[in-house]
Amino acid sequence: MKTKLQAILIKQSQYSESSLILQFFSLQQGTISVIAKGIRKKSEKQQLLPLCEYELLAYEPKEQGLWLFSEANIIRNFSVYPGSATWAAAETGLELISHLIIPQEDIATIYNLTIAYLEYLKKVKSNAILIFWRFLNRITILSGIGNPLSNCCICNNALSLPSAYLKSKGGFVCENCLPEIYPNDTLLILSPPARKILLLLPEIGNHLEEITLDRAVVNEINTAFALYWQTHHKQTLHLKGLSVLTQFYNA
Repeated sequence: MKTKLQAILIKQSQYSESSLILQFFSLQQGTISVIAKGIRKKSEKQQLLPLCEYELLAYEPKEQGLWLFSEANIIRNFSVYPGSATWAAAETGLELISHLIIPQEDIATIYNLTIAYLEYLKKVKSNAILIFWRFLNRITILSGIGNPLSNCCICNNALSLPSAYLKSKGGFVCENCLPEIYPNDTLLILSPPARKILLLLPEIGNHLEEITLDRAVVNEINTAFALYWQTHHKQTLHLKGLSVLTQFYNA
């Protein structure tokens, strides 16, 4: 049966000399893989662009498997950004989505959040990784493993200033509890710039111009979020796009 979907193209990969496998994140079905037979032989105008939202017509598989592409008409173009780093942040956001197993009842919420993220990035000229971290934190919350920045994992009080990440507890530590912890290899003490960024993360869009980042701080925050994800989701969060984003910052 032919089905109409509203969907963002995450990526495409070669299937044969003339065909592609398209990975979409759709409002109705979540992430799906679609085989587009013969599409590589069509004109340039008929080629699809990753990061764009389409009205997609495709045949649903009878069982689990590939959908069959029929046609697609662009709704919104999210493939053009002010700079390479911002474009990389957009790609990394969609890569994150591709790692998720999303319950049907949460698809619309996450889809709309993703659209808002891609739209917001259009006006971001610098420090796009800050917006990615905010998006990652929101996705972390929606994925059902809690808000990593809400409470101290030691005293359980509201986390006024995230000061360290404690691997053995799987959470961030507040500045009051930090002196009580004996330093060891399970404790990742955050630098003052990293602490400030995590504190401001909910409203980070208001602080893009005033924050100066280097690769060490970027790696700190990437590591802390990855550790939280791994502990609570029981799987490694490895995003190739995040490695690319990190390279935009000086060591």
